[in-house]
Amino acid sequence: MASVQNLPYWQLESIFSGLDSADFQTAKTALKTSLQDLETLMNERAIGSGAKLEPSADLFELLDTLVSSINELSELSADLRAYLTGFTSTDAFNDQAKAETSQFLDVQTSYSTLVKRITAFLGRLELDPYFQASELAQSHRYALERAQLLAQHLMTDNEEALASQLDTTGGGAWARLHNDLISRNTIAAQLPEQSQSEFTVTELKNLQGDANPELRKAAFEKELELLGNHEVAFAAAMNSIKGQMNVLSQKRGWNSVLAEAVFQNGISEKALEAMQAACRDSFPYFRRYLKAKASFLGKDTLAWYDLNAPVSIGKAKHYSYDEAKAFVINSFKTYSDELADYAAKAFKEEWLDVPPRKGKRNGAFCMAVPGRKESRIMLNYGHTLDDIFTLAHELGHGYHNEQMYQFERSSLNRSTPMTLAETASIFCETIVVNQLLQSAADKEKLAILEQDLLGATQLILDIYSRFIFEKTVCEKRQERELSISEFKGIMLDAQAQTYGDGLNAKERHPLMWAQKGHYYITSRSFYNFPYTFGYLFGLGLYAEYQKQPEGFQQRYNELLASTGMADARTLAQQFGIDIEDKAFWQASLGIAEARVEEYERLVEQFKA
Repeated sequence: MASVQNLPYWQLESIFSGLDSADFQTAKTALKTSLQDLETLMNERAIGSGAKLEPSADLFELLDTLVSSINELSELSADLRAYLTGFTSTDAFNDQAKAETSQFLDVQTSYSTLVKRITAFLGRLELDPYFQASELAQSHRYALERAQLLAQHLMTDNEEALASQLDTTGGGAWARLHNDLISRNTIAAQLPEQSQSEFTVTELKNLQGDANPELRKAAFEKELELLGNHEVAFAAAMNSIKGQMNVLSQKRGWNSVLAEAVFQNGISEKALEAMQAACRDSFPYFRRYLKAKASFLGKDTLAWYDLNAPVSIGKAKHYSYDEAKAFVINSFKTYSDELADYAAKAFKEEWLDVPPRKGKRNGAFCMAVPGRKESRIMLNYGHTLDDIFTLAHELGHGYHNEQMYQFERSSLNRSTPMTLAETASIFCETIVVNQLLQSAADKEKLAILEQDLLGATQLILDIYSRFIFEKTVCEKRQERELSISEFKGIMLDAQAQTYGDGLNAKERHPLMWAQKGHYYITSRSFYNFPYTFGYLFGLGLYAEYQKQPEGFQQRYNELLASTGMADARTLAQQFGIDIEDKAFWQASLGIAEARVEEYERLVEQFKA
């Protein structure tokens, strides 16, 4: 369907016909009925924490039933969640979709409670006899072994059920409030060269990528004002969610919220520290990029609102959506016809929601619709080079989903940690960047490197600042609630540690914690370092492809299809990569560092 801006909205009809349709209502009923049937079975068989059970044919048959039930329920639940998100993420004013989502959350709570009971049950069992007796068990070995480890970090069945129920009206409610305030609220403003007089946070962020420095600064100041209008609510939400996460993490026996996040992401603390040590060593390179950019813009140092400023010779190029689609497809074709065909299919099937608008969530994401073997991709397309990178990135996520479907992975075997979820997206983005650089003259290379290094700086410096912020908040929140001024101070200090002298100390972003929705998720903490992992791991994989292209595509597809079936280190070792070795991360960062040096050369060549 075409929008008034002549940019497409995604179609949702291939998932369900409508919010009032018979197929949607039937699916909801089927999910509830299946959950009730599963709960009845579990109650009859006393599944939960308790005495250890001896291996038997009857037990193995029961376990097969439970594994199959989780796979079926998870797939139907994912389709319903994606369908509702298709409405709520693009229209915060759709009251019917929000009401349906509220009802669905109650069903999700029941499902989560049952899964935790099954996990606790698995924690009491010897799995080896089950693996020997059941092909289904053997095909789900990694998921079952992970569940057994997780069982060591569960409260009692009743406590876990209560935690799930209270999240809906506790941390989850605060998260929904944050999302509503970000997506629904606007601010009146008369900005340079702008005809409209009312702006969302997303629109103000987009304007900070304009060539006009006065507009960038005015948009940034209005963003701070708009966020500041609700900073009391944002602080209350942050305090409540981080307080809840601390309590639950402690009650479940984790050393810290971070330790739990490391486990969720399928890596070791040794791998995380190796990556972050390499990142810290690379900070000076990214600060050099920021200083070179400031020099090009005729400034001593950059302000926050200059980070997204265009760097190009002449007027920054405007890319129509059709141009972006064509370029991405052609770039993907240089790697494989399969990847290019997937992108063309996503466009043809109208799986993308493209234009920014009031009531639409900011940012971009891709979500799977496994029951239909589809994906949906949300953008906030602004016609810049960065939007082409984002398009390639999100299509990479969709291609990752596609490989899961092609290899017929079950829901449990599709459960991918965030660290590996970014693999295909970064790989696809790298294809596009390299294709641009290969065909560009020096003047065009400057703009391309600018966009690439801007993204890299976000993934190395800014993501690390978010990590520092969240780690500090979680630690301090164990003692008491934090004030608005403390949140701002922690944010500014984190930015100082990473951006250093690459940014003007008086013109950073004290309310980034209010703007970024990742801090307000109750299902996981530290929604930051996995992005850095994915970026550097994707770069490393692409380097392996360049060294040994023959046979790589099949191995790569198998890797994508297996990201829920082994830990990150095991999968990486298949490509000769050791993620616990700092040298691997340094090699990936070396690619970005070489681009910084080329960027500096071009800035000196072309700056006024």
